[in-house]
Amino acid sequence: MIKFLKKLIFFPFRKVSRNARKTNWSTERNRKRVGKSLFFLAIALFTVFIFRFVWLITVNHVGGTNLTTMAKNNYQSTVTVQAKRGTIYDRTGAAIAVDSSTYTIYAVIDKTQVDSNGNPLYIDKKDFTKVGDFLNSKLGIDRDLIKKQLNSKLKQVQFGPKGSDISLEKMKEIQKAAENEKIVGLGFTANISRSYPFGNFASQFIGIARPKDENGTQALKGDMGLEKAFNNVLSGENGKETYQKDIYGRPIPGTTKVIEPVKNGQDVYTTLDAQLQRNLEGYMDKAATDTGAQQLSGALVDAHTGEILATSQRPTYTATTINDAEKQKYFTWNSLLSQSAFEPGSTFKTFLMAGALDSGKVNLNETYQRKLQVYDTTINDWDVTENKSYTLPETVTYAQGFALSSNIGMSKIEMNMGNDLWGSYLNKFKFGLKVRAGLDGENPGALPSSNAVTQIQSSFGQGVAVTPLQLIRGWTAIAGNGTMLEPHIVSKVVDPNTKTSLTSKAEVVGHPVSNDAASGVRDLMLTVNTDPVYGTSYSTSGDSEQNLAAGPLFMVNGEPAAVKTGTAQIASPTGGYMTGSQDYLYSAVVMYPAKNPDFIFYMNVKIPTESWTLKYIARVANPLLTSAEAMKNDLSVSADTDTKAGKVTIENYKGKDSGDTADSLRRTVLSPVIIGTGAKVTAQSIAEGEKVSANSRILLLTNDKDQVMPDMYDWSKKEVEQLANWFGIKVTYEGSGNKVLTQSIETSTNVKKGQTLTVKMGN
Repeated sequence: MIKFLKKLIFFPFRKVSRNARKTNWSTERNRKRVGKSLFFLAIALFTVFIFRFVWLITVNHVGGTNLTTMAKNNYQSTVTVQAKRGTIYDRTGAAIAVDSSTYTIYAVIDKTQVDSNGNPLYIDKKDFTKVGDFLNSKLGIDRDLIKKQLNSKLKQVQFGPKGSDISLEKMKEIQKAAENEKIVGLGFTANISRSYPFGNFASQFIGIARPKDENGTQALKGDMGLEKAFNNVLSGENGKETYQKDIYGRPIPGTTKVIEPVKNGQDVYTTLDAQLQRNLEGYMDKAATDTGAQQLSGALVDAHTGEILATSQRPTYTATTINDAEKQKYFTWNSLLSQSAFEPGSTFKTFLMAGALDSGKVNLNETYQRKLQVYDTTINDWDVTENKSYTLPETVTYAQGFALSSNIGMSKIEMNMGNDLWGSYLNKFKFGLKVRAGLDGENPGALPSSNAVTQIQSSFGQGVAVTPLQLIRGWTAIAGNGTMLEPHIVSKVVDPNTKTSLTSKAEVVGHPVSNDAASGVRDLMLTVNTDPVYGTSYSTSGDSEQNLAAGPLFMVNGEPAAVKTGTAQIASPTGGYMTGSQDYLYSAVVMYPAKNPDFIFYMNVKIPTESWTLKYIARVANPLLTSAEAMKNDLSVSADTDTKAGKVTIENYKGKDSGDTADSLRRTVLSPVIIGTGAKVTAQSIAEGEKVSANSRILLLTNDKDQVMPDMYDWSKKEVEQLANWFGIKVTYEGSGNKVLTQSIETSTNVKKGQTLTVKMGN
């Protein structure tokens, strides 16, 4: 092309010159000749330029460069708009976990960095010692590390963990101090982070979110606890915007255009109450110090709704101590509320007695001898001495045996019931099944094996594994006159994008025992705290720390609470049980008021180093329950979020994992019911695409080889008909009303096609 242009330009002039020498043309004629040549040259050049212009428009590339893209990059930019992660609140709207910024300090040592006047914007070598002293005093950074970094060959350096995760307040303080000391060359980069304003606050339960690189951008992602379980709810979706820029690359006002709108994460309001939670944390700190125990766990529950109002454990961590958390002996990342199962010990006797009273298999006034041999196993009570005698009377009634926490008494009751009947009550109370409250990594626990001795020992909480969350679910039936509630951890989910919310309500999941049976158990629990001879929580010395005279250890507002204590053996890693004098899991469940409980409190203490006494648990339970009772009316009022009720769109769950589906639905404030024990969903009671309100019950049929009857208490007639259709059974109805009260086919029994189910309806 260049050679062609040279010829095109210079050839006419050469030709004119030659002709001028050969001919004797006049000056005017030569000028005309040159003019013609220039005219044709201009046409030729214009033709070339037009051809090239058309070519560029058509092909839009020069070499490997896309001209449109290059032009847009010169005057237009596209940026990712980071979605805000949803905030986690307590039930009143106090922020527990919220997005924030932290900063990382850096030092510029590139000597080419100067301002427009030539003043240095880097740290001069003569100031290295001064900067080292400064950073050491402000952030505690090791001087050797500072010296090593400043003497490196890099242009810009950072200073390790102590030079990062700096708060906004600390960053401003350092900036001002550096300015006062005339230190230049220090700067800060901002990082997205998650702030936990309350510090030590249900840490393993709430969890933590950390920055992660995703598709070239940083985003917060839940690592543990509720932050991880509700990550999809909290995360949101990033957006994209374009804007025009001037020749200096600065955005031109008014030119911003949204390509993809940002969708901020939803806010999650937990059921926790900040005041009660802070109180519990303080009491747990003292209990951990006083007992020297390996682990402690406690939870406070609203007996009328199943809501977890406070929960804590020790050892624990805060966001600032998390990197050193594992240095604590016996520390676990697991939430002891739901992720760790254990043998519960004598608190489990509440369920045995409830089943016995419900089935009429116990006469509380009947006496028994406290001696029992089951096959090759001798069962003893806790007060047996080395010479095989008892410190308390050997002949007691079954009511006294409950107050005494007699293993023998409960074993005899279980043997009278039979393994099948006792096993049916374990199923009715849903032991061995996850609560599915929406938490991550929940432990299902384990029912007792088929071994006859283990079946009997399960009556007093040995040979069976549970989580506190499962115990709480069962105890809501004891506190609620037989009506069992699903424990809830979330009170509300708010979508800031649509200004809608999904608000949780109490969820009935069964009716394992009658009103009379539940009331009878509470009466017996009261004797545990008030019987001066047999009651295991009746103190002959009182508690000077709480100003309690001899009498019931668990007192709220001057009234004794309903209590059941527990002392459980702990399985040894090498087999059998641990044998040390303190190698036990000590526990207590407390219900207050005893006649019609508003609250349930459960706490356990694993292997204390100090001599054990129930006073350690009472010092937590009594003030916490007193505070809760004083706040009772306020706890029923939820945070005002100025939103309208939202809807949930049902998806197609067929073929999906049944457990994961139930957890996912729970996080959208629905009430899933898994039918059977199959791993996959085969049918659903609400069709794909339907929009339903919060708390709607959705039945999920699984690929179980057997058809097992669920507990249909509180179900609607439509839901009963759906199950009957799936199972191929006939239904007859008695009574009137909108809810199921009783069913003729027992919970957890196999159902055959063509069988008739009689259902009593009521309100």
